[in-house]
Amino acid sequence: MERWARGCSYKVARMPSTRSSGLFSPRDLGSRDNALNLLRLLLAFLVFYSHADILSGTGDGYKVAGQHLGSWGVVGFFAISGFLITGSRMRADAGPYLINRVTRIFPGFLFSLVFVAFVMAPAAHLIEKGTLEGFFGAGPTPGSYVYSNILLHISTYNIGTTLATVPYPGAWNGSLWSLYYEFWCYIIIGVFLSWRFTRSHVWPTVLLFAVSVVMHAGINRIGPYVDNNSEFALLIFMLPYFLGGALMYQLRERIPMRPWLALTATAGSVALILSLPGFGAQLASPLIAYVILWLGAVLPSPEIIKVHDISYGVYIYHFPVLQLLILLGMHRHGLVLLLLMAGVVTVILSTASWLGIERAAMRWSRGRQPWSDLQIGRAHV
Repeated sequence: MERWARGCSYKVARMPSTRSSGLFSPRDLGSRDNALNLLRLLLAFLVFYSHADILSGTGDGYKVAGQHLGSWGVVGFFAISGFLITGSRMRADAGPYLINRVTRIFPGFLFSLVFVAFVMAPAAHLIEKGTLEGFFGAGPTPGSYVYSNILLHISTYNIGTTLATVPYPGAWNGSLWSLYYEFWCYIIIGVFLSWRFTRSHVWPTVLLFAVSVVMHAGINRIGPYVDNNSEFALLIFMLPYFLGGALMYQLRERIPMRPWLALTATAGSVALILSLPGFGAQLASPLIAYVILWLGAVLPSPEIIKVHDISYGVYIYHFPVLQLLILLGMHRHGLVLLLLMAGVVTVILSTASWLGIERAAMRWSRGRQPWSDLQIGRAHV
């Protein structure tokens, strides 16, 4: 689920560490002095684990407070994304902001569609049928799979007759659905922060967050006025998580960063989620975002993860990798071996996607040579 902003990196001018000051400020989460990439990677692997359990047929996925672990991973992605993308919008005009968002999400996404349709799906057809005959003409065709999903709205999950014999048949990439709603969040916050007033005052964002929570809580009453559109309901379900992170960005200079506040926010989040099962998680979004961002500011992280963000690649590639390995029968040797093998393949694909496509596209959009420097470097949001 940057991504996910899955894959965005927050960068400010290099400044001395202010951890001792205790302020929850951009300096604490800026430059390379943070663990946000590490947290996104852990969240991506949380989604990975949840999907592996379901796809292999070994279980229905471990649930916490009514949601799969993978769903909570997506919640974490949206919280981080809300913080980072709001910062990106505050620093950039509408045009550059939109270009940055498109170049961060689309190149890697589009390549993953093509790779699955024309590399992984033919391999699956060959495994199942022993030949490629009939593959390119059976609907939905590989071309249809790419074209139908090209604008992030995932309407086609299967390709021809492939994956007919796996425990979770037909679906090639069940992770991609969240990207459409994340991009909608980019548009909403991008438009909302187009005015100086909303940029310089916190209360309009508080109001927008409150409206989103109320709309989600009352979706059964609102539904008939939008023809009970499930996509609208899902957007309203996810939007508060993003806005919780956005709110934290606008409050970043006013909230002290203390362990006891993180503990209090954790307790408050749990209390709201358990006591208000219908909308408690959405209402707790700013608290959830605070806890995640606090962890990002205090946890240690390897340097290579600080500067190379493969979490987006892990998110968009793990599902088809799992399905192909399950088709080969890897799940019959146990979930641990499946996770290990799929994890290795996914990291390889994710690293190639980051270095060869995602990072290159971001460099190109900023007028830099896409592949001129592949050693450790830092990508902008």
